[in-house]
Amino acid sequence: MILFLTPELPDPPNKGGSIRAFHVLRRLARLAPVGVLALAERAVEPPAVWRSLAQEVFLFPWRPRSLWTRLRQMLLSSHPDLAFRYRVPDLADALKRLLAQRSIRAIHIEGLEMAWAVEDLLDHPPGARPILVLDELNAEYRLQERLFQADREDPRRWPGALYSGIQARRLRRYEARIVRRVDRVIAVSEPDARDLEALGTARPPVVAPNGVDTAFFHPEAVEPFPLGEPAFVFTGSMDYRPNIDAVRWLAQAVWPVVRSVLPEARLYLVGRRPSPAVRRLQEIPGIHVVGEVPDVRPYLAGATVYVAPLRAGGGTRLKILEAMAMGKAIVSTPMGCDGLAVVDGAHVWLADGEAFAAAMIALAQDPTRRKALGEAARRLAVARYDWEQTLAPLEALYRAEILGHAPQNAYHL
Repeated sequence: MILFLTPELPDPPNKGGSIRAFHVLRRLARLAPVGVLALAERAVEPPAVWRSLAQEVFLFPWRPRSLWTRLRQMLLSSHPDLAFRYRVPDLADALKRLLAQRSIRAIHIEGLEMAWAVEDLLDHPPGARPILVLDELNAEYRLQERLFQADREDPRRWPGALYSGIQARRLRRYEARIVRRVDRVIAVSEPDARDLEALGTARPPVVAPNGVDTAFFHPEAVEPFPLGEPAFVFTGSMDYRPNIDAVRWLAQAVWPVVRSVLPEARLYLVGRRPSPAVRRLQEIPGIHVVGEVPDVRPYLAGATVYVAPLRAGGGTRLKILEAMAMGKAIVSTPMGCDGLAVVDGAHVWLADGEAFAAAMIALAQDPTRRKALGEAARRLAVARYDWEQTLAPLEALYRAEILGHAPQNAYHL
């Protein structure tokens, strides 16, 4: 059996980490029985789609920490804030019981924030414990370094810069300890793989990029919402700091230039849990903070241009892959497409700084170029970024190095 550790089981999977977790689990379930350990903010039955994939699903109550708890943990520990985010003793206890009762070949860890659960196993030699596989959704220390760089530009955001500066140093130490001691590390992009290997991984990370369901995200799959013309759309979790930074910069530095040329233009910010800073942006003429929606595809279908004004972050952005699969013309910062095999001017329009507004305006006024970019983006998504292709290296790793091994014994810890 493979044990699969993940922070949540949303139904349907509708944000970055959970979308990847769902598709990774589905791939692993083809290979071997899987037991899932996950967290839930409220008492619910495991979603039917997850129960159909996993042999066993265990959910553990979890609540976000208060600000006071976070401050106390940061003051009393040298660990990064991320290491405490999902620390639930009941999950750790259940993991120990399963290791004692089951024949476990591997533990698959979805994201560095779940690595706390295997810290006791890291000091055991590989032959005396299951194989540990860490799926790194970002090079987390690098993400915080980028947030520090973005936040320090604005004095109003210096508290965020201070937080990220501290966290980047702590994450570098913590992440290095984890990636050096697990058996295999999976990265979602070549840049992330290089950043993780720089921490001293015993073996080069396996790159298994994020992907997209190109049948579900299809230009003709849904009726577009009537968003008006021209309509610019950004999607993503609106409580995630890289996304908050992106939309604030877009609204404050870029949008006034766009509206001066296109006074009827509208910008739709679509995503769960908009922070207060994001909600305040709807006071700006033409900006609509939509919040969470059951299906982002009608907004993508209705967009004149999709925008990805990201200035921080890591990994590969599922939001951009979804827009590509929907055949949309995309304006992105170079960082937004970092790790994607896109060609500027062929699949997307890459722009930064003042050029971002010019690119938005130019595409809004040029339907022929929008059509060409969108069709090329769709072709690339189908050819290279469907989940079937992107997770093939992960499946190959499990077949060659993990499932071919003799079953592990039970471990009493």
